[in-house]
Amino acid sequence: MTSIGLDEVLSHISLREGRPFVQWKGIRIESVFQPIYGLPQKRAVGFEALVRGRSPDGNIVFPGELFKMARSEEEAVFLDRLVRAVHLLNFQPYKTLPVWLFLNISPDVASRGRKYGTYFGGLLKVTGVPGHQVVVEIVESGIPDTARLEEAVGYYRGIGCLIAVDDFGAGLSNFDRIWTLKPEFVKLDRLMVVNSVLRKDIRRVLPEIVSLTRTSGSLVLMEGIETEEEAMLVLETDIDFVQGFYFGRPEETAHIETPPTLLNILDAHRLVEKKDREPIEISRLMGQFRDIIFTVREDEIEEKLLPVFFEFPSVVRYFVLDGSGCQVGANQSKPGHGLVQDLRFLPLAQTEKADWSRRTYFREALRKPGRVYLSSPYLSATGAHMCRTLSLADERDAGLRVFCLDIDWTNR
Repeated sequence: MTSIGLDEVLSHISLREGRPFVQWKGIRIESVFQPIYGLPQKRAVGFEALVRGRSPDGNIVFPGELFKMARSEEEAVFLDRLVRAVHLLNFQPYKTLPVWLFLNISPDVASRGRKYGTYFGGLLKVTGVPGHQVVVEIVESGIPDTARLEEAVGYYRGIGCLIAVDDFGAGLSNFDRIWTLKPEFVKLDRLMVVNSVLRKDIRRVLPEIVSLTRTSGSLVLMEGIETEEEAMLVLETDIDFVQGFYFGRPEETAHIETPPTLLNILDAHRLVEKKDREPIEISRLMGQFRDIIFTVREDEIEEKLLPVFFEFPSVVRYFVLDGSGCQVGANQSKPGHGLVQDLRFLPLAQTEKADWSRRTYFREALRKPGRVYLSSPYLSATGAHMCRTLSLADERDAGLRVFCLDIDWTNR
């Protein structure tokens, strides 16, 4: 098997107006850099190096087309190593700055490239770029063999690099790989934000995906943000980094300056925060709910809440829990919401003495007695619809009670 050494790769490097490039099968291969912005830092914290190919007639050759030109595994490894060399050499002006260089590596090369001799550690030494400044991006779904994937990640970690799982959420991506590899970064696929804009159900789940990924020990980057609407949606999550045409396009020069679009979108989101993200009707409902609970005897609460059912069309259900989280009595529902709207879920309709102690709305009410808690949206086990629950804990003669109102969130 032929070894593809560092000297052979570097011998193909040429200069054009002072910038390193290579010629391969008639294609001129150069580097461009797209900025990655840290939201808390409000500045570029890294740059993804991307291939810019030019055919002899000047037309752009996209990366996918370029790598399809490799006719064998050996050619694919050689091309991948050429590209990484060009990127690291073009990164030289920026290696003294506190920024990362994100490098894509072909899944096939990541899993099989070492058969052709070690390479990347030597390239880092020659270029003077420290390993801790390089983030190696691997599409984990492109390497079905977990053992090979772990071996590849282990090699790059061994020479000091950080690891990013790229395009997570596309294809066969799964959290099991994230928990196994423990990457420093997870880059969420653009389709996640696109679909979140189009579909409310996915929009509700996106913050949970970000939260779960961060809880697993990885920083989270949303790539492919192209519009203001997508950017605002992403800011509703705990995302760490953003990347995309909306903030900055790939260019030959790595621009360190913070773009106006980033500052403007952060300001716009801050204004939304000040106006309170929850609809005004929810704020009024929380106030009325609190007033009723604190001023009315327990046996009169249901009667006092009936007008609330009709004033706020979204309120569909009232129920009470004891201090252990078990339901006291049956649900009191708005007409038309007595059981379930979907008969397939009829076995869940009877809730008297049901144990809701594991629900967040119960735990949070106990944690802060006397304060109204508003849950995140969830699928109601009682009504089989998307729901949010108001809850408030208060001490009564019969003991601690947690009073709850369900709000239909289906069309939000």
